[in-house]
Amino acid sequence: MTEKTAQLFGPVTGDLARVESELRKEIEGDPSEVSGPMLDLFEAGGKRIRPALLLLSARCGTYAVSRLLPAAMAVEVTHAATLVHDDVIDRATVRRGRPTVAAKLGDEPAIVIGDYYFAKSYELAARTESAEVVAILARVVMSICEGELRQQSIRYRYSTDVSEYMRRIEAKTATLLAACCDIGAVLGGVGDPQRLALRNYGRELGLAFQIADDVLDYLATEGEVGKPIGHDIVEGFATLPLLLSPVKLEDDRKLDDDEARRVVDQVRNSQGPQRALEVARHHAASAREELRALGHNEATVALASLADYVVSRKL
Repeated sequence: MTEKTAQLFGPVTGDLARVESELRKEIEGDPSEVSGPMLDLFEAGGKRIRPALLLLSARCGTYAVSRLLPAAMAVEVTHAATLVHDDVIDRATVRRGRPTVAAKLGDEPAIVIGDYYFAKSYELAARTESAEVVAILARVVMSICEGELRQQSIRYRYSTDVSEYMRRIEAKTATLLAACCDIGAVLGGVGDPQRLALRNYGRELGLAFQIADDVLDYLATEGEVGKPIGHDIVEGFATLPLLLSPVKLEDDRKLDDDEARRVVDQVRNSQGPQRALEVARHHAASAREELRALGHNEATVALASLADYVVSRKL
């Protein structure tokens, strides 16, 4: 965790470091066949936004870190497992500047490692002794799988509409961030209206986060994001910067590397990325608006800062 991102997490920064430490111990205790690759993924870094959201949401109620720790670890493990599987599906060779699990070990071992850590996340969630927390996490994984299948069904369909794109990123990204806030609210004993506001905040934040990430896929450098630029279009996925640009592509065909580079340059030189970023900012503003129901305190200040951060990182 960098100093800059740690500052965003305000009152839970210390406990987030504890989550990191405990999670490392948990993984180290797993069989070496699965723990080695997962530890390598964690060593590559990551902002730990998901456990931070859980802890900050619980701060809006009664905060008991000992009960929150396994849940915070569970959501980060869930996220890590989705990354391992995504890299298999997308045939990605680099993640956070390092070779992916699939690139190092092959697709079959990577799938099993991802499966192991999905199961691990449920086991961690069960330590909270809240059936509701386990159910929330299970529904999230089901939604992520649904989103992945939806994404695969429209691969190489560059003319897909914006509403389809939004449904896809809600399932694949926003539902997990919403669940992090929801689980924190459950464990913090937050009242129903405030719990709904936190869940809605997480959803809007997740939409803003993914759109901004898709903008980075066109505007950032490989060194900044730790993976090849233009990866989405190479793999046949139309994201919002392309959909909001004047660039039109023929459906049902895979672009070769030269074509993909030309498309990236055309989109980069259009208003598509900036228009997409405006949509991301709109969702970030909606996320901040949801916080009004929770009053002004250290946790909501940090949550508001996160909404600003997700649409400004490396842009």
